[in-house]
Amino acid sequence: MAIVSYIIFFIPLLMDDMRKNPFVMYHTEQSIVLLLLNIAAGIVGTLTCGIGLILYIPWLILLIMGIMNAANGQMKPLPVIGQFGEKFGLVK
Repeated sequence: MAIVSYIIFFIPLLMDDMRKNPFVMYHTEQSIVLLLLNIAAGIVGTLTCGIGLILYIPWLILLIMGIMNAANGQMKPLPVIGQFGEKFGLVK
């Protein structure tokens, strides 16, 4: 379910047993931060006539890293942006 949270972040939030699982909620927080980065990249890309599309490359790399961490059972924050999920407590 932690891997699913990177693809569709709200699915684990709808399931009570997953909301009690700290591992799944950790990765759900990380995926919400990635979603916010994706939205920001879209806005910048729209405002700068496509130059902001370069921001999608780091987003894709971070997405793959998050899925790999979830698949390996690790609770490592994503580089650069992972700290924001923990700091803001997005799913608590």
